[in-house]
Amino acid sequence: MTLDRNLYIGVPVGAFLCSLFLLFCFFNTMKSRTVRSLRAVLTSCLVWTGGVILMRLQVFPGIRFWHNFALFGLLVIPVFMYAFLFGFLEITEHDALIYIYGVLTTALVLGNAWSGAILPAPEVTTRADGTYVYMYHATSGIWVLTVLEVSVLVYATYLAHCKIGGDLQLRKKLQPLLLGTLFVLMGNLLCLIPGSVFPYDMLGCVGMAVCMVYIMYKQYLFDFSYRVTVGAVYFLAVVVASLPLVILSHNLENVLGSLERAVTQKLLIYIVLQCAWTVLVVAFARKRLEDILNQKQKHMLEGLRKFQDRAASILNRKELFANMHDILDDAIPGWKSRIFEKNINDDGYREVVQSGHIPLGEDEVERVCGIVEQEETKETPEIALLKYDNMVCGFVYMERLRESKLNYREADCIRQMANIASGSLKNIDAYEKVYQVSIHDELTGLYNRSYCGVYLRRDGALGEERGFLYMDMDNFKLYNDLYGEQTGDRILQWCAKRFLDNVENGEVFRVGSNEFLVSVPETGREPLVALAEKLTRAVQENATNKPQVMQPITFSVGVAWYPGLAADALELFQQSKRAAFYAKRNGKDRIQVYEGSINEESQDKETGYEQVAPTVYALVAAIDAKDSFTFQHSTNVSQYAVLLAQKLGLSRNDIQTVKVAGLLHDIGKIGIPESILKKAGKLTNEEYEIMKSHVEKSIEMIHYLPNMNYVIPAVVSHHERYDGKGYPRGIKGEEIPFLGRILAVCDSFDAMISKRAYKEPLSVEYAMGELEKNKGTQFDPEVADAFIELIKEGKVPL
Repeated sequence: MTLDRNLYIGVPVGAFLCSLFLLFCFFNTMKSRTVRSLRAVLTSCLVWTGGVILMRLQVFPGIRFWHNFALFGLLVIPVFMYAFLFGFLEITEHDALIYIYGVLTTALVLGNAWSGAILPAPEVTTRADGTYVYMYHATSGIWVLTVLEVSVLVYATYLAHCKIGGDLQLRKKLQPLLLGTLFVLMGNLLCLIPGSVFPYDMLGCVGMAVCMVYIMYKQYLFDFSYRVTVGAVYFLAVVVASLPLVILSHNLENVLGSLERAVTQKLLIYIVLQCAWTVLVVAFARKRLEDILNQKQKHMLEGLRKFQDRAASILNRKELFANMHDILDDAIPGWKSRIFEKNINDDGYREVVQSGHIPLGEDEVERVCGIVEQEETKETPEIALLKYDNMVCGFVYMERLRESKLNYREADCIRQMANIASGSLKNIDAYEKVYQVSIHDELTGLYNRSYCGVYLRRDGALGEERGFLYMDMDNFKLYNDLYGEQTGDRILQWCAKRFLDNVENGEVFRVGSNEFLVSVPETGREPLVALAEKLTRAVQENATNKPQVMQPITFSVGVAWYPGLAADALELFQQSKRAAFYAKRNGKDRIQVYEGSINEESQDKETGYEQVAPTVYALVAAIDAKDSFTFQHSTNVSQYAVLLAQKLGLSRNDIQTVKVAGLLHDIGKIGIPESILKKAGKLTNEEYEIMKSHVEKSIEMIHYLPNMNYVIPAVVSHHERYDGKGYPRGIKGEEIPFLGRILAVCDSFDAMISKRAYKEPLSVEYAMGELEKNKGTQFDPEVADAFIELIKEGKVPL
């Protein structure tokens, strides 16, 4: 065989194998537009080079057929090249160009196959040595094709240039792709030179393949090592599968006897087509099977991912196990998940039964727990452990609902979900420890005041029966003074323990230095008073660990319940606290039930007030001596507050309380310098802060008045605002004691219509307008509306 024949066959075969190898590299990869276009380019190269090989071998049905077959593959290469380019650059607005170009190319090929008007089949010349020479003779129609190709090339290059702009790195990546296209174009143009017999077109194909490899390897457009491995495996498989056909083609005459060459070619073509059909059918069946299996695996992975996302934000065991149960049952049909948690008191396990589900039978529980507790066999496909820090805290057991076995992927999914749950359990336990520390009092171990506020707001609606016992320890300061603060702390710890031991169904809070709140799901006088008596007896009982003090440990207890006089938990808390104040004022060591209509309480309060009335008026007189404005203001506020409390339908207890609170609400101004009290101009920031301190000074003075602590909640909150921007505590809305909200309206109204050193009095109409305007921000809307009605009715003395 001569060198020419080797070139004629060897170069196309090399180009074919190169294209086949590259196609196999991307045969099983992602389904992006770019990769689909690249596969189409490589497939077109196979059609082109394969057609050339079969044409030069003069295989049935003949040179003309394979010439047009190869020409079609050649001419659609640029179509898919541009599709690849547009996909890579994400040029979507010019997709129509690709389709039009593809249709025109197909039409030209079909026209050429029918008439040979562009590039007819090559002329075959037999040399003296028996070799063949293929001579191409282009017609004038070739210029139509050339103009089309060059026009599209120039336009596509222009679009790419506009898209790339100044991105030099992207431009550098795509230069080899354009160079490969030019290789193909130049190779085919060189073949059209008169007298040219060398297969330049095939070298152009090889050049394009080299450019693509360069893109893969140098520019990292694709994962080179993985793709080459995939391509090598598929390529080797094709070579091995083709060996019997090659052997058969060389020995066909020996097997079947003498046959005509055309018959031999037809037979081989049939065999090749049958093999190709078989491969396609098997590949399709395999693909469908993989799709079915992958769909199931995808469903499991989606469940796993969903659980992982949820578990990251779950801080509750019950919620975690419920999510795990639902996702496992959905991801693995035919099996039911059972989650077991380790007991706190022993080494056994208990099932975490989900709502609406039947627990596992006792015999099955014993069998499963026995498997987990074995030293050697800790896990099976049906069992996955929940553990962290080398400690088993539970396990997942998959109960079989029908005859089936867990495959590896299902078992792995269960294990991965158990691992995720284990990490989440560790976070939950850490959060629980920190959370419990944050809501418990460090000294007594009871719920602290902060959590009590959360508790009251959470149960604000009080949809069920609830009883509150407000327990205020008597003479606690005396214990600290006589025995020291350590003994005082031990007394608090003792009382807290006795409360916890005797409150079977409820919560106990430490809400002050020596004050406790007991919340129980009971209502009515008798059961709550009985519980209060039980608790007061419990702290007085002698025990070896009880702090040794001479004085008995006693409590003044306030009792209130819902449904009753309270509208919500915050008001119920205030009622029980007020009742405890009454109990302490009336002699201590007693239980006081809050009932607004009880005359005895009103009489007691009035009696208590009469005892300190001289002191109150002496203090008010002292204010008058220092600042007559404050004296008259306090008198007016007290009078307005009584009228407003009556308008709102409050009890005699509350009316008496708000009356005294009105007189005493500014008593702390005795401690404010006269230069500030009587300053004619605007106060400086420093002076204003001093003026604001009169609230704390008022509370300090009231503390020294016997049996007057019950007015403190109203006094301390008369400068609070309904929107939370007041002082001294910055509380808002319903958190402000109701009597304090009454004083706030009366105090502001009198301040506006009264003459002061720094201002003239404002009109009543203006003051009413301010009350109306500031409803919901400074004032309680209900209280403000009631006071405005009083003014309009002429019941407010002006």
